[in-house]
Amino acid sequence: MKKHLFLIFNILIWSFLTAKAQDRFLLENTNVMFFSDGIIEDIEATSKDTKGIVDFTKNEFLFKIPIKSFKFASALMQEHFNENYLESDKYPDGTFKGKIEGSYDLKKDGSYSVKAVGDLTIHGVTQPRTIVSTIHVKEGKANLESKFTIKVADHKIKIPSVVIKNIAEEVEVTIKADLKKYEK
Repeated sequence: MKKHLFLIFNILIWSFLTAKAQDRFLLENTNVMFFSDGIIEDIEATSKDTKGIVDFTKNEFLFKIPIKSFKFASALMQEHFNENYLESDKYPDGTFKGKIEGSYDLKKDGSYSVKAVGDLTIHGVTQPRTIVSTIHVKEGKANLESKFTIKVADHKIKIPSVVIKNIAEEVEVTIKADLKKYEK
C-alpha cells in the first residue's frame, strides 16, 4: 500500500512538473505546526518536511507531509502520536490536493486571501476541505500561510479514554512556506 501511494504521489508530481513550468512553484522552508489545547496539558508538534507544488497556471496544488516528521517536546508524546493515534506505519503521509480560488497577482506586492479547496487525507481518511490561505508577495518573492482546525473524529483518529482530556477534539494547524519558482 505504501509503495502504491508513493507511486501515485510521484506520478502526480511528475505530471505537474512536465507541463510548462512558468508558473509552477515548489514549497520551500515549510513549517507545519499543530496545537492541541488539552484540559490537562497542551500538545504541540512541528514538521519542516512538507513537500508540494503549486501550479498557478491551472490554480492547482498538491502537498504531502510525512506524519513521522512531526517533532514533539517529549519523545513519549511523539511515540504515542505515531503508534497509537496516527498509525504512521500504516498511514505514512498526509496529503492535500485541490484548486486555488480567489484573485492574486504574483507580480505585484501584496497579501492575497485565497481559498484552497480540495481533498485532505489524514489517517487514510479523505475529507473535502476549504481552507482560507494567504499568499504574500514582496519584491518578487512569494510565500503562503494558513491557519485552520481539524476535527480528529473526521479522520477516524481514535483517542483512548485514558487520555481523552489531554487531547482536544479539534487540533489547530498552522502552515507557513516559501514558494520557489520551479526551474526545469
